[in-house]
Amino acid sequence: MTTLKLLDRVVDSEVPVHIYGESGTGKELVARAIHVHGPRAKGAFVSENCAALTETLLESELFGYVKGAFTGAEKDKKGLFELAHKGTLFLDEVGDMSPGMQRKLLRVLQEGEVRPVGGVAAIKVDVRILSASNRDLSSMVEDGTFREDLFYRLRVLHIRMPPLRERKEDIALLASHFLDREAKRMGGKPRRLAPGVIDMLCAYDWPGNVRELENEVLRMVALSGEVVEIEVLSEQIRGHVPKGLPVGSPDEVRDLNVLIETVEVNEIRKSLRIAENNKTRAADLLRISRFALQRKLEKYGIELPDSE
Repeated sequence: MTTLKLLDRVVDSEVPVHIYGESGTGKELVARAIHVHGPRAKGAFVSENCAALTETLLESELFGYVKGAFTGAEKDKKGLFELAHKGTLFLDEVGDMSPGMQRKLLRVLQEGEVRPVGGVAAIKVDVRILSASNRDLSSMVEDGTFREDLFYRLRVLHIRMPPLRERKEDIALLASHFLDREAKRMGGKPRRLAPGVIDMLCAYDWPGNVRELENEVLRMVALSGEVVEIEVLSEQIRGHVPKGLPVGSPDEVRDLNVLIETVEVNEIRKSLRIAENNKTRAADLLRISRFALQRKLEKYGIELPDSE
């Protein structure tokens, strides 16, 4: 089942949903979409990055605190659970929670109430929990770094966000969306993409996923006029030649030496990455001798760490 079809089924429920995917794949965007299109849309959407705070700070952020609970607590403060009452609380990077914080979160989910730091009275809360992580929680449960009982509380429904390299068909749509958004923000017309630009974008693997693509579009807008030409794309993107497709406009003849160099550098770097910088293995992948590979490394100025 595709992610979009799964989302259609998820939004109508109120059960906890866990979203798993690499950094930059748009996990918070999915969480917001679940909230906006779900039964709690009229309530608040509140989010917190669990990896960004220490256990003590995260506890006070989630549960709140009372005046005098610690140095600097000059007045009562509501926690995110209270602020999200009748709405949605999104816990990002939940896999980075400490064991102590995992235990406290589990208690809140079981009892449906929070006790502010330094407080005595418990406060009833009605919150839908959405969580996300770039770590595999099931593997963490197996190695004992994440509580199994909390895992099942959070992962009633599960959505995997595939990396952008696995959904190349989305690249054109996403690029168009970001271009339109920037046009509205700047009060002008959307930029037009020159022939070959989308091909170059689709040929790239996007290790930074949607976030990297968004940043690339912002760069394209800043450096181009009405038409975005291939020349304004980042060097690492221009280094990926679309397979079976010409680079540039149909009437433009490109420098064959440049294209050959681009392909060779790209494939050499790829082979070294796969071979973990072992030159002999990399040369075997490229179907050339180690001596030939060494000459190409020197020719193109590709340096390796001192691993051999």
